[in-house]
Amino acid sequence: MSNEFNALRQRARDKRDKAIAEARREYEAQLVQIAALEQDLLGKVSSRYKKISAAIESVIPRESEFTTGYILAGLEALDPRRTWRKRSIDNHISRLRERGLIKRLKRATVHEPAVYARTEAPVKSAPLDDMTLLEVIGKVLGMRPMTTTEVCVAVLEAGYQTTMAKTALRNHVTRQLSRGGFRCEGGKWCS
Repeated sequence: MSNEFNALRQRARDKRDKAIAEARREYEAQLVQIAALEQDLLGKVSSRYKKISAAIESVIPRESEFTTGYILAGLEALDPRRTWRKRSIDNHISRLRERGLIKRLKRATVHEPAVYARTEAPVKSAPLDDMTLLEVIGKVLGMRPMTTTEVCVAVLEAGYQTTMAKTALRNHVTRQLSRGGFRCEGGKWCS
């Protein structure tokens, strides 16, 4: 008999705990609504305020290529009162690239910014535009062992674009070869 009363007491406690939890959820939801209304009416931070990641993703075009300058202009049009930092845009674009949502069509140069597009966007890019010098070196060294000068010539013939002088390019290629994990055997580099 005592077990039945204990079971009744337990059910009553469970019912009470559920009612308290539901009341707390309603209370917290109402506090959120009141805070959003207060922010909108008093002119502090708007409840329509977007995180920078959501704002960037909302201005990225679906069908065409874009640059960080295009994104910055879109963000300023979205909310002209807000300060938009280029570094934050660059960081988020890098994260989107790592997740495979956007691709870089062309590397940045001294004179032009990098060009990007969504991965599903119907845009074409040249095969080497997105490759770094180290990646191009790895590609050309996969064919046969070469001297440093031959690597420089092969990289340029493969279509790698640079504004470096020939000597500067050769020195840079030498540094990339030694740091990039390539081996030098008998004066020739191989991967």
